[in-house]
Amino acid sequence: MKQLFLGLPILAVACAPTLETMTRAEAVAMCQTEAAEAAQVVSGNASVGVSSVSGPSFGLGIGINLTPRPQAQTFEACMTELTANGQIVEGL
Repeated sequence: MKQLFLGLPILAVACAPTLETMTRAEAVAMCQTEAAEAAQVVSGNASVGVSSVSGPSFGLGIGINLTPRPQAQTFEACMTELTANGQIVEGL
């Protein structure tokens, strides 16, 4: 019975996801991008392609964010989460 209890913590650690580590500069860049995207109200994209089978193709997309968040708040939350998870490593 004791063997079962010893195996469970090892199994839990083995199944835990590995979080990507990054330098502070990489974290700042990632969080700035995330904050800019969260603050946008309208975004869009366009695509053009050509296929030898089906010929030309075109696509347009538009996204409307009904709940934009302040950039500073999103940036701060992102940096706090990365720091709390131990993902920011100095001297990488």
